[in-house]
This record gives sequence, C-alpha cells and structure tokens, in this order.
Amino acid sequence: MVVGVLCISLGLQWAVLQGVAWTGMLISYARDGSLIEAVSKTFDGEHPCPLCKAVENGQKQDQEKSANTPIKKLDAVLVEVFHIVAPVPQVMIFARLNQQGERRADAPLRMPPRTGAA
Repeated sequence: MVVGVLCISLGLQWAVLQGVAWTGMLISYARDGSLIEAVSKTFDGEHPCPLCKAVENGQKQDQEKSANTPIKKLDAVLVEVFHIVAPVPQVMIFARLNQQGERRADAPLRMPPRTGAA
C-alpha cells in the first residue's frame, strides 16, 4: 500500500498509462502496415490516440496543481536524530576477604598408608 501511494505521488501512473497507450497504438498500426511504419507512427507525436491525449492532459493538471500548492516540509518525520551513548561504567566494590582456613594440629603423614600385605 505504501509503495502504491509513493508511486502515485511520483506520478508513475501516467508513465504506466502512456506505456499502455503506446502498446495499443503499436498493435493497431502494425495491423495496417509494417512494423517499422507502426513504430514511427507510434512515437512521432503526430498521431496521438485518445489515451495519449488523456495522459497529456492529466500530466498538465498535475503540474498545475503542484505549482499552486505550497511544499510541506517533513521536518518532524525526517529530522529525528538518534544519539548513541556509551553506558556509564559501574564501579563494583567487594568486601575484603581475610578468612583463613583452620590449621591442623597434626602434621600430615609423609607416605600414604598402604593397604593390604606386601
């Protein structure tokens, strides 16, 4: 839907209608003569069809309307600026850890105990 509205606002409907008119003229002129004659009659501008005249009148009316209407600015839509800000670094404070494990009263054995008879 957005694309259709954009195409109409740009006046592309006249280009489509003109293409349809030229295609119809080319086909009808090719029936009466050669293809070269049909192409020259279609694009010389001296043999316009009713659809070509309607397209020309429509384009003139659109140009007159656009010349009389003031241009509206789209500042509110197009000028919004985004700022990317780096996050503020967070300082993490931890409690000081001064704990020590319990000390053993007995010294560990030097050799691991052997199991079973040797």
